[in-house]
Amino acid sequence: MYFKKLFPIFFFVISISVSAQDVGIKTKIYGFVRNDFFYNSRKSEESTDGVFNFFPKPIELSSETDKNAIPQAELISVNTRIGLDISGSELFGAKSSARIETDFAGTGTTFFLLRLRLAYMKLNWSKTELTIGQDWHPLFGSVAPNVLSLNGGAPFQPFNRSPQIKFRYLANNSLSVIASALYETQFASQGPNNATSTYMKNAMIPELFLGAEVKSIHWTSGVGVDVKTIKPDVKKLTSFTAAAYSQFTDKNLQLKAKVTLGQNTTDLGMIGGYGVSKYATDSITVLAYTNLNTLNSWFNVVYGSKIQLGLLVGYSQNLGAEKEFDYRKGLKLTAYGCGFYDSGQQLIDRLIRISPQISYNLQNLKFGLELDYSSAVFGNIQRDGRVSSPYNVDNKRVVATMSYLF
Repeated sequence: MYFKKLFPIFFFVISISVSAQDVGIKTKIYGFVRNDFFYNSRKSEESTDGVFNFFPKPIELSSETDKNAIPQAELISVNTRIGLDISGSELFGAKSSARIETDFAGTGTTFFLLRLRLAYMKLNWSKTELTIGQDWHPLFGSVAPNVLSLNGGAPFQPFNRSPQIKFRYLANNSLSVIASALYETQFASQGPNNATSTYMKNAMIPELFLGAEVKSIHWTSGVGVDVKTIKPDVKKLTSFTAAAYSQFTDKNLQLKAKVTLGQNTTDLGMIGGYGVSKYATDSITVLAYTNLNTLNSWFNVVYGSKIQLGLLVGYSQNLGAEKEFDYRKGLKLTAYGCGFYDSGQQLIDRLIRISPQISYNLQNLKFGLELDYSSAVFGNIQRDGRVSSPYNVDNKRVVATMSYLF
């Protein structure tokens, strides 16, 4: 049944590819068929039916039993991906190109749904590049961990694809400046109505990014600053995020690292968020919000070609709130974000991940095995955005993957 539904889509893509050649447009189909098996020693925060893993869940007692202390395992194929690269004629004195990319990880009553990953066009002049459409967030950037897991290093690494207008200017052979205006869609901020792009729509202000990057034969390094405004209710909240990164690559060696200091970074797949810093006397009307500050960092080393060995080490730390939270009626704090659990008033304080991997790479086939030890510290949220009575939970995860690339 699913094949009958998907066949017209594949036929349409192939038809475009064939007919495009007749008008001078070059196309290339790419992608992979991928199967993932994973095992978790503990329930974790996840998406895409568990193949996208964040961190272990806190202790939640039911009849004196921790309902999250349950191991899980699954075999899943939704990460299978197909894309189309398009290069066309010269427009406005620039080389033109486009990319469309999809996979089967769309959410719904079943996970066998196509979703839009990338859809953008580019114009390239000698020193400038203009990108319009859905692309990776600039904070994801050109330096990201080389890991087997679908999460790409999240929640330590920013993970987000958004509609945007991005401008890159090449100042010289090594230095480039990047500016971008973005809006939220699939990766959205948290709030009173869960995660939705409506909060940014209501604010009427796009997210803005400005960064600089230096490249040489072996090195890529850069910095960037991002400002985002949302309007969850009648009041707006503005958040700032800064990142610095560096990468060394040689024939068989990759060394990468990134540090992100952020506010309300839940749309980036990171811990943190925001909360209410002031209620009206009715204890219902919100008068002001405050950001939760977080520090996120990772280091990644990969060695080899046909046989690759790798290691990811990640660390995230909750740094507390900008302003103190206000108590709602019933002495309860109101917060929204990744790592906050309202029912128990629990908040994640810090997170550590150590993840070694090995892969065997052939021309069209890839086998991989990744071990993931993640340890999270939770506690009771306080008015300053920190925690009291901290305790630790951990998850031991195994991921085995096989991909056929084309």
